[in-house]
Amino acid sequence: MSERIDLHHVLHDLLPEVRALVGDRITVCWELALVGGEIAVSATDLRSAVLALVRNAAAAMPAGGALTIRTEHVEAAGAELGPVPPLAPGRYMRVTVQDTGRGMDEAERVHAIESAEQQTRGLALVLQLVRRARGALWLDSATSLGTRAFLYFPMDPATAGRRAAVLLVEDESAVRSVVRRMLIAQGFAVREARDGESALRIWHAERPHIVAVVSDVVMPVMGGRELARELRRSDPAMPVLFISAYTGDVPDLLDGVEAPREVLGKPFTNEALLTALRGLLADAT
Repeated sequence: MSERIDLHHVLHDLLPEVRALVGDRITVCWELALVGGEIAVSATDLRSAVLALVRNAAAAMPAGGALTIRTEHVEAAGAELGPVPPLAPGRYMRVTVQDTGRGMDEAERVHAIESAEQQTRGLALVLQLVRRARGALWLDSATSLGTRAFLYFPMDPATAGRRAAVLLVEDESAVRSVVRRMLIAQGFAVREARDGESALRIWHAERPHIVAVVSDVVMPVMGGRELARELRRSDPAMPVLFISAYTGDVPDLLDGVEAPREVLGKPFTNEALLTALRGLLADAT
């Protein structure tokens, strides 16, 4: 039976070996989800799979380039973010190893996967390791655009059900849906409200599980500023990230709302949301 390991702990320990393996001409970018998770795979198998993909990536960039190792949370048959191969329903940790090499056309990509089914080295070894963990391997590549290799590992159901929650408050359903998917990919459970009054009811019911609030500023019924003031009555240190299209007026709109809080202008990228939340959560610890 596979051991249960903390994915991020193993990857952190692997970083020096990855840097030594790729050399000075390749930049290593580390993009780990804000929330880690336990997966049922041996640490040895995980190390072997990641290093095999790193070797492939380095070989694809003989003149140098960038290597990115990224982790995300994925809900199969749920709020998926990015490519997902056929998987049993449930929560997975996805490890992406991405390079900026020459890439592969579709015929080469298919051949690489088919060859892995019949061999015992390189990509074939990775395929065997992830299948042993009841996970999956997926390749995404295009000529001149590099390659992304995705490893999917089932999360331990016990830890998957004990996720920290973010209270997301936004009156526009389309924006709320996009931000929800971003937060889920970072490992958070998401509690949603369309205005401040609804958010307060959720807050009082689930306060022990909420680690941060992401809120629009201007909303009907109760806006973000009023909501933040009410939340701070019971938790003065609760991190609040305001998202608003009216960034020019934000200092006036947020008058009286003390730190820890940050403002993110709409529209924003997943990376910008991640950076803002990481800073707020670090300040709160």
